[in-house]
Amino acid sequence: MKTISLKLFIIFSLFFPAFYSPFNEDYKMEYYVIFTAAYGMLLLYMAWLFIRGERRKDQRFLLIYLGGIFLYNLISLYMNVTYLHWYGEQINNTIAFLFFFCLCLYENSLGEGDKLIRFFLGCAVLSNILSIVYFCMGYTSLLICNNQFYFYRLSEDFYEFRHYWLYSHKSDYALMLAAFTAVAVRFREKFHSRITWMGSIAVFLAALFLTHSWTGFGAVALVGLGALLDRADWKKLRFRKIYFLWGGLVLAGGGSAGLLLAGERDLLSMGGRLDIWTGAVKEIWKKPVGWGYWFGEVLFNATPEWQVNNAHNVFLNAMLRFSVPVGLCFILLMVLIMGYSLYRSRSWLAAGMWIGFFILLNMDYSLLNYEMGMFLFAVYLVCIYGTEEKRRHTAWNG
Repeated sequence: MKTISLKLFIIFSLFFPAFYSPFNEDYKMEYYVIFTAAYGMLLLYMAWLFIRGERRKDQRFLLIYLGGIFLYNLISLYMNVTYLHWYGEQINNTIAFLFFFCLCLYENSLGEGDKLIRFFLGCAVLSNILSIVYFCMGYTSLLICNNQFYFYRLSEDFYEFRHYWLYSHKSDYALMLAAFTAVAVRFREKFHSRITWMGSIAVFLAALFLTHSWTGFGAVALVGLGALLDRADWKKLRFRKIYFLWGGLVLAGGGSAGLLLAGERDLLSMGGRLDIWTGAVKEIWKKPVGWGYWFGEVLFNATPEWQVNNAHNVFLNAMLRFSVPVGLCFILLMVLIMGYSLYRSRSWLAAGMWIGFFILLNMDYSLLNYEMGMFLFAVYLVCIYGTEEKRRHTAWNG
């Protein structure tokens, strides 16, 4: 049951992300997700672990993290009963946070871990191949909500091409592609050959190109840089003239990307984000109890001539939507997850990945509650799975 439910979670997340929402408007249904098929599988998985799983010993940090989940629910429940009356976010985020807790708490939480990781990577590659085909057919996104399929296309006069696939926005998709790339880099040895590994990375990069997310490319570049730093033998490292060539290529590539980005975005205002964040902070200050169901409909001023409907920032949106106390608890839980995963991994790959995530999470509303479970699953795989055994092996060989 443990392995089956995890595989079904992966399948639903990557191929059939069906969910229910009280709204049918395309701009609101994903902001208000009540229940997802993928999270239903996570409930079965966690129930099995609770009944049959063997807990790890001496996990004091996880008790602190569990206390954070309890505090998040306590404050969320009060704000929902008193002001907001929207429980879907609280429930879905709690399922995702508890999923990460169970992955870390229980021995052998993945079952046949190596096989499951290969299954996950294979599904991720296949899903993104289908994504590329879907884009070539002229579609932008695919949603499955309230037993209906929604096939969306961008309007022909839209100012740029972009692709969302199964996600709510190009930034969400870019975040997941950065996470998939990090998992593929972390478990390079799980692929049958170097060719299949390079082909899989190429699929993720091709899908990332279709998103038109410059921030996503920056995040993947940080993942690659972290992986290179992990592979460097610092004791034997010697300066060589060829490093000038590699450095020149990196500078040329970065400069070209910067010129392209400058042609599409105002870099001084970070694509208008500084104005949006300033307006969002003012709005949060005016209504610290949160917008609740008004989110997605109410506009606020980024500038006197420009109005937006969200803060383009995951953390500010948590406060804008669900109140300052709930938002701060959400931020606390994310910081705890980041700190714990970095401590367990102690690798440049994890550091590069989290810096990339942090940029994406702050530049747009790039992580919704029904995507949180898959996001945290990737974090667990990259940063925590097998790290104790790896360190023991390194110490033995040393």
